[in-house]
Amino acid sequence: FITYKTELSGLINGTTLILVILSLLFGGSTVFAKEALKPANGEQPTYCEQVVSLHGLLSRAQFQCGYSQYNQELIDDSKKCFEHELGQERGLEVLKFGMAEFDRNESERGESVICTDLLKAFPEYIRK
Repeated sequence: FITYKTELSGLINGTTLILVILSLLFGGSTVFAKEALKPANGEQPTYCEQVVSLHGLLSRAQFQCGYSQYNQELIDDSKKCFEHELGQERGLEVLKFGMAEFDRNESERGESVICTDLLKAFPEYIRK
């Protein structure tokens, strides 16, 4: 498991990813999250819960916003999180949470606003 975590955090700039996700998805002072993801264990979402939730948010955005590029490393990391930490049931729950956050923001703020904001917030993961 230690090897896996080291490998996983090495693929994406772990510190940047965690700070961005925490501020955007898990109860930070932002329009992206009104309801925080409830972690399976502990008070804070794990790294894998954050990665999979972000993948859900951005994969939904890719199709709804028509983004042409999506970071393969995020897909690969999400898959590893499903396999090594979250399992299928919890992984799907977390993935759906991220997708629902996109849908909620889209209905509250409009598609063009959320699509533009996500492009600005995550240029290393999605592109037009």
